[in-house]
Amino acid sequence: MCLESAKEFAPLFTKILHYMYNEDVIEEDAILSWEDEKKDPDEADKVFVNLAQPLIQWLKEAPEEDDEEEE
Repeated sequence: MCLESAKEFAPLFTKILHYMYNEDVIEEDAILSWEDEKKDPDEADKVFVNLAQPLIQWLKEAPEEDDEEEE
């Protein structure tokens, strides 16, 4: 993706990513794996990785949730 196109969509990216996480479209592991894959991002990827950092940091610091309901 060219950098100019990336900048055009950048303002929406964090909102869309967070919404998709909240709606269980994207799982925490997928977001963290994506970040890990982008350790040496190109300029376009760097824009999105940087924008996602607050959400990624929150996911890393949040306590683990138990998928099973307590009885």
